[in-house]
Amino acid sequence: MRRTCRRIEKMPPGNKSREGTEDTLSSYVANTSRGGHHRSTSFWVMIAIALWVATFAGEHVPSLVPVRWPFFVASGACLVLLMRGHLAVVALVGVVMVAGLSGGASAWHDTAAPIVGPCDGIATLRSDPELFSAGTAVVLELHGRRYRVSAYGVAGRRLAMRLSGQSVSVSGTCGPLSGNFARIDRVKHIVGRMNVEEVSENYAEGTHFIRAANRMRGVITEGAQSMSRENRSLFLGLVIGDDRDQSKEMVQRFRESGLSHLCAVSGQNVAFLLLLIRPLTSRRHRVVSWGITIGVIAWFVVVTRGEPSITRAAVMAGMVATYALFGRHASSRIVLARTVTVLLLIDPMLAWSVGFALSVGATAGLAWLSARSTQIFSSAHTIGSTFAAQVGTTPISLAVFGTVPVVSLVANPLAIPVAGIVMTIGLPLAVLAAVFPVLADPVGALLSLPVSWVDGVARISSAIAPSGWVHIALWALVLIGVYGLWRRTLGPRLVTHQVP
Repeated sequence: MRRTCRRIEKMPPGNKSREGTEDTLSSYVANTSRGGHHRSTSFWVMIAIALWVATFAGEHVPSLVPVRWPFFVASGACLVLLMRGHLAVVALVGVVMVAGLSGGASAWHDTAAPIVGPCDGIATLRSDPELFSAGTAVVLELHGRRYRVSAYGVAGRRLAMRLSGQSVSVSGTCGPLSGNFARIDRVKHIVGRMNVEEVSENYAEGTHFIRAANRMRGVITEGAQSMSRENRSLFLGLVIGDDRDQSKEMVQRFRESGLSHLCAVSGQNVAFLLLLIRPLTSRRHRVVSWGITIGVIAWFVVVTRGEPSITRAAVMAGMVATYALFGRHASSRIVLARTVTVLLLIDPMLAWSVGFALSVGATAGLAWLSARSTQIFSSAHTIGSTFAAQVGTTPISLAVFGTVPVVSLVANPLAIPVAGIVMTIGLPLAVLAAVFPVLADPVGALLSLPVSWVDGVARISSAIAPSGWVHIALWALVLIGVYGLWRRTLGPRLVTHQVP
């Protein structure tokens, strides 16, 4: 199991501009020199890209047939088994693209229509409630459909007391989606809106798994109560991805400094979690260790609410643990490609998720570029990894947000190592403070130091962040500098390799 944990530690974080570790780099380049391995990597990357592109295009394809992608995959697999060589590869890519088109079309066009008019029943919370002005906003699942809910007064206060996974009886008025965020809601499987007028006082807590996850979130929150409100909201964002209480000013400065990814739980959090449970798995049978590892990963996904970035990281970690169970190894490039393929087949809507795209982009940047970038920035390992992740997310950020803050190249190396300390010790210390209240104040003071550092980096970085032509000019200087470093560090080696 130690080998499994080491491999999990090597897995990259999945959000924009996070750093990798030295182990991460070695895992990425360990086997890429072998021709067979290179071909295997190329094959799986081709499959993942073909599926993603086809799924994305499925939005514009009418759902003409009632069958879904499993039928096409099963039929195509039988066809591929009858073929050989390159023809089989071409056929498999075709099957994957048909599956993607079918899945994407079904996701957009075969979604159940929302109820229009009065609606009531037992509803399950699919997000944690958020307070706004005088009301409460939450996502509820009612009769198999998800609704964006607004509630005021007594109904709003009762909903505000509930947690994701719990169920209540509600009544109100339902309708179709509207407004600027309707498309974003559709990607999250939300089909309509609902104004809730009545909410039952009684509620169901959900499965034992959900109860355990919600209780852990409550314990962590209770353990951070002695911290200031700003520090507590940032701490909860770093540890479990709960950024609901963060002020608009904090959200803005983290966005302007390129540090908002720190509050999106991902691969780094998973790696630190597995380090914490290593004493439970290191001396057990491989099957038992694998079961504990998979169970803890699944539980952590529920604790952190299963956002796309943590789902991607969890599937990659589970895949690596499964490889270790059978004594096999696969590079992070192959694991990433297979993870993307599996997740898109399970949930085609991820093809339109910006968070998922940024997570995959950053991980791909680390997988393909971190080894070379850390050679270029030989004296600044974190900068090299940050630059690699930045390259992976830049096309997505430009397409969606229209900009990539150049100050993030400085802010991330300053903030990420300290944020990593919070992610490592924050969870156990918060639990300790909740169990032993006498320790709440010293634990809160201790955790406030690194949390305040991360917030301070965001404050200063957002204050000095350039804009306009100055921003463009600085990016040009960065690229020129990187090219110069590349010529100085890697250029001579390339020339040497070319000499017979």
